[in-house]
Order: sequence, then structure tokens, then C-alpha cells
Amino acid sequence: MAVLGCGLMGSALARRFASGGLAVTAWNRTPARAEALASGGVRPAASVEEAAREARLAVVCMSDIDAARQALRSVRGLAGSTVVNLSDGTSDDVADLERWLGEQGADLLDGATFCYPEQIGEPTAMLVFSGPSRTWEKHELILKLLGGRTRHISDDIRGAKALYLGSGAFFVTALTGFVESTACLLRRGHALEEIRDTTAYALELLRHATEEVASSIESGRHETDQATIHVFADGARKVLGEVESAGIESSVMAAVARKLDAAERAGLGHLGYSAQSLL
Repeated sequence: MAVLGCGLMGSALARRFASGGLAVTAWNRTPARAEALASGGVRPAASVEEAAREARLAVVCMSDIDAARQALRSVRGLAGSTVVNLSDGTSDDVADLERWLGEQGADLLDGATFCYPEQIGEPTAMLVFSGPSRTWEKHELILKLLGGRTRHISDDIRGAKALYLGSGAFFVTALTGFVESTACLLRRGHALEEIRDTTAYALELLRHATEEVASSIESGRHETDQATIHVFADGARKVLGEVESAGIESSVMAAVARKLDAAERAGLGHLGYSAQSLL
């Protein structure tokens, strides 16, 4: 098999495939990155053509889908092979790549990594794939080497990217909020150990809160006897003032406050947090 693209994630993929007993050839635009994998049992290739010309399975992990397509254009004889795309892009980009590969006689599985490179191969690592079930079944055992929570989620090629990008709206916002919060608390003289402790508790509370919100959205019932949007909106305005008074640029909290203000203006203030889904 071939791995095309040896950045942080691509290198982790290649090493894991090799440690799983597979013969792996790797290529990267900067040859030194592929060459650095030789000690892990990965054969570096001087060109994309050399890496992929005899591979029935090529895993592409490049900066974006445009870069992946450009690399694959130089490979003759893609017919009969399967390309697994783990490059970034939109759902439309993936659909375009599937059409183009189909014209070359190749199959496509699209994937998304819900983990960091250091987690590849661990039981907790999650990767999701979409594309034809028959193609997934052909390569399932190999792809499941990448993580214990690896799975196929849809025959629709757009499925993996749609889930990844949609989930990113939560993950990246939460992580950015943590950075803003930590910067504010450090400036106010709090110790990192204290911040870690309160954040760990907040994550437990968030797990409970997200389940409550999901259940309310599922049922369509947004009434609450716990904390209304009015309560959250008032709190968000106070938090925003505190963060800004500490001299921290507060883009996340400013956006949260605007969203809650909009919910109040829409007459949803007496309902629970989940009612924002109605906007």
C-alpha cells in the first residue's frame, strides 16, 4: 500500500500501517519527510508514481483535496485501485474527487480523523469513513488498524466530511474558549493547577449539559426548570465584561453573547439553552 503525504498525521498513518505488518511505501513533496520513516519499516519513494503505481490501496493525507488531486494526476494506472482520502476539504470537494477518480476507474473512501497524530493506533482513537460499503468491506481490517473507534458511517461519500466539519464547530469553539478563559484567569492571578481542576469539573458538567440539550432538541420540548436563556444571557454578558476588563481579546464570548441576545430578541428567553436551535 502507499501513503501519500508525510506531514504529522500522514507520518503517523504510515508508521501504524507498517507496525501492523503491511508493506508501506510513502511519498512526500519534501523527500526528507518520507525518508525519515525508513527506520520504522516504511519504504520512501522518490515520486508519487513510484509510490502508488502498484498499490491497490493509496491513503492520501495532504494539505487539502486540491493538493491530493494534483498528486494523483501524475499516477498512471489508477484503474482498479482504491484511494482513501484523509486530506482536508469540503463535502463538495470530496464529491468532485469521487467523480474524477471514477473517471480514472478508481474507487474512493473519504475519511476524517477525530484524533491527534499521537493517538493513531490507540483503542480510543476515532476515525470515520464514508463511501460505498463494498469498498469499505474490502479494506476494513487495514483501516481499523488506525484506531479502536474507526468505523464506516455512510455510503454517501460526503458523510465523513460533513460529520467532521459539523463537529468541528463544537470542538474548535470549545478549545478556543478554554484558551481565552485560561488567559483571563492567569492574568487575574489564578494558578494553572486551579484552572485544570475547575476545567475538569466543567467538562463533566458539559457532558451532562450536552446530553440534556440533545434530548430537548430530539423531543422538541425546550421548557426548563433549571436555567433559562435569560439566565445564560445575563451570565454571558458578565463573563464578557470580565474577560475584556482583563485585557483579553474575547471573540468566543462575544459571539456567545450575541447569539444569546438574538435568542432573547426572538422571544426564547424563558426557554432552555436548547431553544437556540430554533433560530
